[in-house]
Parts: sequence; C-alpha cells; structure tokens
Amino acid sequence: MAIDPRAALDRLIGALEDFHQVAVSAQDPDAPSVLETGDALADAYTVYDDVMFTQFGVELPLDVYSTDEDDIEEDLDDEDDAVDLDDDEDDAVGLDDDYDEDESTSDADFVDFDEEDDIDFS
Repeated sequence: MAIDPRAALDRLIGALEDFHQVAVSAQDPDAPSVLETGDALADAYTVYDDVMFTQFGVELPLDVYSTDEDDIEEDLDDEDDAVDLDDDEDDAVGLDDDYDEDESTSDADFVDFDEEDDIDFS
C-alpha cells in the first residue's frame, strides 16, 4: 500500500509540532515524554524520506541515527575490531612517522628532478 507523500509530510509536520511543544514544556530533556515524541518524530521523518525516495527518487538531506542501546553496544563492538593505523610501537622507542622538527635540512639535502642533467637515463 503506497502512502500519499502529502499525508506523510502532514504527519512529519505534526510530529515536529508535538516534539517542539513537549521539549519546550519539559523540565528534563531525558523525560519519557521527550524521548517518546523524539522517537515519533524520527519515525515520521523516516516514513516521509522513504515515500519521497520511492515515489520521486528524491533523497532528503537529513539522516536519522538510532540511539538504541543495542545499536550503541554494536558500534562499540565494531570499534574493538578496528585496525590501528598509527604506529604507536615506534613512539614508545622515540621514533615517529612525522617529520622531526629537530632535524635541520638544507636545500642540498633535496634533489631537483626538474632539471634534465640531474637524471642519468643511460
């Protein structure tokens, strides 16, 4: 069953208004009413986003990210699997991957490859 894009937009606008009202009147940003209307707003946006893409091929410019505890735990598990690209081992012995500012260089340390006589092609 296809959802009318206008109906989805009206639902999104209503969810925005509800969230605004609850957020303004709430004394606690973590109050259940704020969290519930936030979830309803995210759902309404997702429906509208899906309808617009399905019927018109239009991508909306915003993304909804979940804050479910299961998703957070899954993200933390993924971070444990990440590859460490920094060579921390060499930092422990005083070596690093970056240019050492203490080393002095001069123009004589560099070869100018723009000049033809610097390279012997024989």
